[in-house]
Amino acid sequence: MEYYALTDIGKIREKNQDQAATAINLKDQVLGVVCDGMGGHKAGEIASHVVEEHVLTCFKANPPFLDDEEVTNWLMDTVLEAHQIVKRMANMQEDTKGMGTTVAIAVVDGDDAFFCHVGDSRIYVYDDQEIIQMTRDHTLVNELIQRGAITEEEGKNHRQKNVLMQAIGVEMNIVPDIQKYKLNGKNILICSDGLFNSLEDEEILNIVKKNMNVKDKVHLLIEQANEHGGHDNIAAVLIEGGR
Repeated sequence: MEYYALTDIGKIREKNQDQAATAINLKDQVLGVVCDGMGGHKAGEIASHVVEEHVLTCFKANPPFLDDEEVTNWLMDTVLEAHQIVKRMANMQEDTKGMGTTVAIAVVDGDDAFFCHVGDSRIYVYDDQEIIQMTRDHTLVNELIQRGAITEEEGKNHRQKNVLMQAIGVEMNIVPDIQKYKLNGKNILICSDGLFNSLEDEEILNIVKKNMNVKDKVHLLIEQANEHGGHDNIAAVLIEGGR
């Protein structure tokens, strides 16, 4: 299995509030995580870093997962713990008030993948033929689309497209979405909105299906997002093992 993670500040932002990382345990179970921080000053940067480090530390400290229930319980517990940690830190000083972050996590165990997310960082699966978005953005715009109030096309340029209905650390209850997926030869992309708001799904697919190693693909994804303006920080993780 090949995997690689990278973030980039983009062309416009003064700070990089995105985090991306991978890890592997003794049973060759692979973790990928992306966090996209929010909040003024250094707050978003702190929130995303704290959550990424918490997820990585918990994964490395945990024995290899023995069954599906262990993975899903670990994902739920780890994300809810991260939420409480960031909430407490946010209230410790004025500069960090209101800070938060998205999180998107994939755990791969052979042909089984487990996905967990809060916010609008996304997880996709892909092969040579197609790319499929597996996560549902926790955004106001997505709720409006689900209710039929606006179309998907209208949602793309909606003035409130960045309003999150769930995020780690903010003063709200969160309900992480967790699902199991049988890969059947498909591969995984985890990314922040700096990538998918810059590139259409078809453009992403054209890059990830290239005959290149995963490191080069991740670099090319970020390069292309920057070519399209680099309006936000960009984070991407690829996990491939099916081809």
